[in-house]
Amino acid sequence: MKVNLICSNSFKPLLRELLETRDFIIADDAELSLVEKGLELPENGISIVFNPAEMEQFLAFLKNLFSDAGKDTQKGGSLPGHLTGQAGDNYELISYQDIILLETEAGNIYARTAKGRDYRIKEKLYELEESLAGEGFIRINKSNIVNVLHINEIVPWFNGRLLLKLNNTKEVEVSRSYAGDFKDFLGL
Repeated sequence: MKVNLICSNSFKPLLRELLETRDFIIADDAELSLVEKGLELPENGISIVFNPAEMEQFLAFLKNLFSDAGKDTQKGGSLPGHLTGQAGDNYELISYQDIILLETEAGNIYARTAKGRDYRIKEKLYELEESLAGEGFIRINKSNIVNVLHINEIVPWFNGRLLLKLNNTKEVEVSRSYAGDFKDFLGL
């Protein structure tokens, strides 16, 4: 696979070595570009923008993403403690701490974040439910998984349901079928 490197000369040798040892070809006409923050994005193809101040995290992301390129890799090539989400044409790493809610909307899964941004996530909701179970996330209904760290208030609701008031002022309902597990999870 070809990769275009758009970065300062101080980072180019490091990235070149990392990619070439994994059988990538560095080429200006590649569809995939690794672009240093602040530099101009190419008009075509996919660009991954990185912040030089977080180079260690970016290198770990690349190693994980491109490990055994062309072979089957473990599901969800994100760093531990992060999901990869799409906002527009760009992909970004989203820290679990920043995620308030994972929500199904029009057949897509979105991560709603504390920074007010929404990211499209490629994994299915049931996959996220399994992988995030030990990270403070819990399924509350057919369409939502919530990060318990972002719950401001829990209000008893009608017919054994609960209403959650979240940090982003959004209110979501814990359905009756999920209320028991939710209460157990929080030790209520």
